[in-house]
Amino acid sequence: MADCQYADKDDFRGRIAGSDITFRNCYRKSPEKLRQAIEEFNQRELDFIFHLGDFSDEKLSDADELNAITAMSKVAVKHALGNHEFWIPGTNPDDVIEKYGMPDKYYSFVANNNRFVVLDTNELGPLEHPVGSIERKIGYETVESYRRAGRIQAYEWNGGLSDRQMDWLDDELTDAQRHDQKAFLFSHHPVFPPHVLNALNDKEIMELIDSYDNVKAYINGHQHGGNFGRRNGVPYVTIEGMLSEETNAFAVANVYDDKLTIEGHGRVPSRVLHYE
Repeated sequence: MADCQYADKDDFRGRIAGSDITFRNCYRKSPEKLRQAIEEFNQRELDFIFHLGDFSDEKLSDADELNAITAMSKVAVKHALGNHEFWIPGTNPDDVIEKYGMPDKYYSFVANNNRFVVLDTNELGPLEHPVGSIERKIGYETVESYRRAGRIQAYEWNGGLSDRQMDWLDDELTDAQRHDQKAFLFSHHPVFPPHVLNALNDKEIMELIDSYDNVKAYINGHQHGGNFGRRNGVPYVTIEGMLSEETNAFAVANVYDDKLTIEGHGRVPSRVLHYE
């Protein structure tokens, strides 16, 4: 699941900056859509569930209603941080981590000898950092530098991975390779195909992924209309946003020795993704 993005406010129609893509956000329908997804998940023999960022739209307290729904899940619901987690200036990352029950801003775990890596694609931009901090100032300067470089995704709501997190990801993928583990990467922001909603340093992230043959998929949210592409054999899957439109959006994935299958529900298409 991605972009539940609940808020108690009227539907909103708009256009994504830098594009001609329009959207309709149905904020008040999100809790019921989430409930439907959890009910479907509970009928399956799953190992865990991911929500890929923007759980609530603005107020962190809105996540309380959603947490009451996910508490009905038979398996753990794991989160990635989205830009809307920090939409209200001054939101503390530690408070978000506690609210969502996350081990850290970014983390990994092993299940069935597969490495699942959850990234925080907000570090590079300004939103995650305190108002008035040097980190927030650098975040805005970073966005501006990417804008001058001609990157179409140079907006403040598109973050990225810090150098420190890039080093951590490199170590994670090396360790997974050492243990003969397939690696599956999850984040809020997409990195491929090129798009105005991609992470700021999508190019650098992909170049790191390119250097490993054990990465089998990159799965994310943020782009509510969904997207898909392959780069050097790796599938990059953007899950459609749950809050957008009347129809729900979520999926069930199965990891096999030779492929990843995605059984889409609602607006999410089904896919069979053979490893290359």
